[in-house]
Amino acid sequence: MVLPKGQFRFLFTPKNYADSVTFYRDGLGLAIDHDWDFGPADRGTVFIAGAGMIELLGAAPGSQVIQPAGGSLLIQVENMANFHQMCINRKLKIVQEPTDYPWGHRIMRLEDPDGIVLSFFVPIGG
Repeated sequence: MVLPKGQFRFLFTPKNYADSVTFYRDGLGLAIDHDWDFGPADRGTVFIAGAGMIELLGAAPGSQVIQPAGGSLLIQVENMANFHQMCINRKLKIVQEPTDYPWGHRIMRLEDPDGIVLSFFVPIGG
């Protein structure tokens, strides 16, 4: 049985581990829950993303990296105007400017170094 209050993690192996760590840590400003580095074949970083986590695993040298496809992450932010300006200032790749939707969310979308779409939202009026 799934634990109702258990952890949820989106886990993937980026093409370039260092670039992705920099994007999530410095670009988005996500806090690191923990990380490890036991060499090129065993390293990772776990970021706190709201009530969930994003876990990056370093690829072993010579291994083929299979990219996630067809998925997106949706993460709530405190203030869309401030978050949008931060993304502009940090030159992050915005693929959709903040847009209001009829179900009551304002959503902005970014693309990470691996082309994964990250959606950020606030309830309209937030």
